[in-house]
This record gives sequence, structure tokens and C-alpha cells, in this order.
Amino acid sequence: MISFIKTITILLLLYSGQIIAQQSITQNELLINQMSDKAHIIIDVRSVDEYQQGHIKGAINIPFNQIEQHEALLKQNKSSQLVVYCRSGRRAGIFIKSLEPKGFNLLHLEGDMNAWLEANLPLVTDR
Repeated sequence: MISFIKTITILLLLYSGQIIAQQSITQNELLINQMSDKAHIIIDVRSVDEYQQGHIKGAINIPFNQIEQHEALLKQNKSSQLVVYCRSGRRAGIFIKSLEPKGFNLLHLEGDMNAWLEANLPLVTDR
């Protein structure tokens, strides 16, 4: 019984640490921020093809599996607030976990592109 309680306690601590570590921003908060003079930098971590089919205006495409190739760009923006999104959250989570230990200021867009589309918010296409 004590072992079970310890396991549950450890899992709760790990889970609560994940929530604290991964801050988020809502679609409305992002839209309001983008109208300000201190707009966040938006990072779309989906594939190049997904990005070209439609992305949030002003978003920079850095596919989650190409962080090293974009290291110079990321370093230029290290002191800025970065908002990260993908289609459903998995790739954004991987991207965030990779950069968090390096001291980047990261926010995860709540609901990612799926929620953005559900809310009928505007997209920009490169085609």
C-alpha cells in the first residue's frame, strides 16, 4: 500500500511539473498580442508542405525535426517570447522539450492548428 501511494505521489509530481514547464497561450491572447508593439514570434513546427497549405500570419516555419538546421535563427530570437504550434500538439511538445533546457521563452498555442481551424481564424497560404 505504501509503495502504491509513493508511486501515485511521484506520478502527480511529474505530471504537475509538466504543466508548470509548458506554459500556454490561447488563440484570443495570441491575436491580441499580435496587435501590440511587443508581438511574440510565432513558430510553426509542422512540415514545410503543411505550412505552405496554411499557417498563422507571421509564423516562421521550423519543422520540429529540423531544429539544428535553424539554430542560428533560433539563437537570434532566444530573448524573445516564442509561441509554438503544430497540428495537434505532439510535435510542438517535442520542440518545446528540446529548447526549454536551453533557456528559450516558450509558449504553446492551446489547441494548436486544429483549434485555430475550428475557431475559423484566418490563415495565410504560400501557394
